Amino acid sequence: MKPLLRNESLGHLGEHLVDGRPAELPTYARHLRKRICHIGVGAFHRAHQALYLHRLLQQGDGEGWGLCGIGLRAADRAMHEALRDQNGLYSLWELEGSSRRVTVVGSIMDHVDASADSSAAVALMADPDTHIVSLTVTEAGYCLRGGALDLAQPDIVHDLAHPAQPRSAPGLLVAALAARRAGGLGAFTAMSCDNIIENGHRLCGAVLALARQLDPALAQWIEAEARFPCSMVDRITPATDMARRERLCEDWGVDDRIPVICEPWLQWIMQDHFVAGRPALERVGVVFSDEVTRYEDMKVGLLNGGHSAISHLGLLLGHEAVHHALADPLIHHWHAGYMREVTATLAALPGVDYAGYEDALARRFSNAAIEDRLLRLAMDSSTKFPQGLLPPALRRLEAGLPIDHLATAIALWIVYLDGLSRDEAAGLAYVDHDREGLIAQARAAVASGNPASFLAARLPMPEAGAARFAGAVQQQLASLRRLGPKAHVQALAAQSR
Repeated sequence: MKPLLRNESLGHLGEHLVDGRPAELPTYARHLRKRICHIGVGAFHRAHQALYLHRLLQQGDGEGWGLCGIGLRAADRAMHEALRDQNGLYSLWELEGSSRRVTVVGSIMDHVDASADSSAAVALMADPDTHIVSLTVTEAGYCLRGGALDLAQPDIVHDLAHPAQPRSAPGLLVAALAARRAGGLGAFTAMSCDNIIENGHRLCGAVLALARQLDPALAQWIEAEARFPCSMVDRITPATDMARRERLCEDWGVDDRIPVICEPWLQWIMQDHFVAGRPALERVGVVFSDEVTRYEDMKVGLLNGGHSAISHLGLLLGHEAVHHALADPLIHHWHAGYMREVTATLAALPGVDYAGYEDALARRFSNAAIEDRLLRLAMDSSTKFPQGLLPPALRRLEAGLPIDHLATAIALWIVYLDGLSRDEAAGLAYVDHDREGLIAQARAAVASGNPASFLAARLPMPEAGAARFAGAVQQQLASLRRLGPKAHVQALAAQSR
């Protein structure tokens, strides 16, 4: 019987090797202080922020900066139970080619289940020892619509009626900040780590909008006292299914219910904008910069937009795995053409070689070891496309440049969604917060041959460029319907040579 990954098993883990090497184990004392609360302890947080803090603690530079997780959704209860049973420990597997590096991370001290009762989470965040509250709750967790707080969103409706028992991430932050203000304490730093353009500004906007509905004086205090730094985060971290978890545990000889698989690449760019101190994360590779937005343009346009661009083409051509799609010469060249279009819109960044970044992305996407799936990249496209593909398309249109690859990526999205309307099995597997509405709009666009209504609803463009944008997408959509995805992309490649 395999030993469960727990504090008492750490002393014996050196006997359990992976590829002839023991896992890196936490060397710091577990007597940490809950100075950071994190809402949304999923795979990405554990492969990114929690690992950065672990590395800092390994160096002896952490100064007691421990993490406490908070789960807001019923789906987070399994993570809560696993972290409780494993004393917050989990294994992180960095995979590339035949190389496997295993680290046991110990920076998460505790986890609070706030899915049914958020009182304990609010009290924890209101504790004087809490200096930072960070989040990875995806864009939907910010409860925004059109960039503003959606007052009709069910969790926001609940939080307005029951502010002491919030269900949303903005509601949790407002309740905790209100409690701190009432107790004569200072505010904390609310640190968004979500893959959202200007994430700190958007989080601030959601929190202030909710606070103004509840107490305008509280909103003024939050605006003056709290901090909401922007950040850019990057690491490909696919989900670990049960079959793969069992294979990892078998190879290691240790039972870990919540292992994380990721690539070796790791990046975090952040504003140094904190109100009550922060860990010295620059000592473990975090870059503090006032140019976060420009890094975001690079990463979101090339990596996230690139994921979206290859996902629908790969699926339409019969691929399932990301690395298999990149091994297809047609998709490989298509991806290169897409990146060239996006890179041409980016301002220069000190120390960044865009050609080198493009090459690195191609290698990362081709990493077979992490077994990333195209369907994962394609899902939630109604939130991904507006920030991944729309900004570079707008910049190219403003510069008078063609958008053939960007328009084709959007047309491929529409064609793929239209296919889901006839393929019940694939349609049910596809996840999006507005799946039915999205598929219906795509089906109408294909049936009419005119994507203008779809674009106006899903990718709204300023009026000056809307007609040209719609015309470019309509042209690519017509060619896709006439030639099919493979021949269309082949013709596009021939034109761009």
